[in-house]
Amino acid sequence: METIIVNSDGTYTNERTGKTLPPRPSEYHEYDAAADMWIDARTLDSVKARTWARIKRARALAEAADFVCCCATYQADKDRIVGAAQLALLAQAAGQPYSIDWTLSDNTHLTLDAAGMIAVGAALGEHVASAFAIGRKLREQIAVATSFEALDAIVWPGQEGT
Repeated sequence: METIIVNSDGTYTNERTGKTLPPRPSEYHEYDAAADMWIDARTLDSVKARTWARIKRARALAEAADFVCCCATYQADKDRIVGAAQLALLAQAAGQPYSIDWTLSDNTHLTLDAAGMIAVGAALGEHVASAFAIGRKLREQIAVATSFEALDAIVWPGQEGT
């Protein structure tokens, strides 16, 4: 078995042959002494799993991003919006008045009636559904990818080149 030594300057040396190895191409490469070369140890399935994890993180960020409803920008606070929309629906169904002062993304305030709060809830639902639709399309691209390069090219819209 070959022993590879990491030198103080960060280079690698094959202990048996004394040969200094070329720089490690990536964190995924392992030295194959028999072949006398660095080998990419990733599998297509492992890279697909990492790519899907990266896309899910991007999807979560997209879901949490601000969204617009009726020309106002809201923070995507799912719990508060869903709760307020449910209360608005209950009030509307019971024929009761409903009003809530809502803080927008720019810290201004807006007073919403039942119909307005329900519209905000629906807009949030569309915002989240849009993120899931993008994620589903990217998941399909991941499933059919046949190379590491193809997987590296699968990115969340707006994150190209990052």
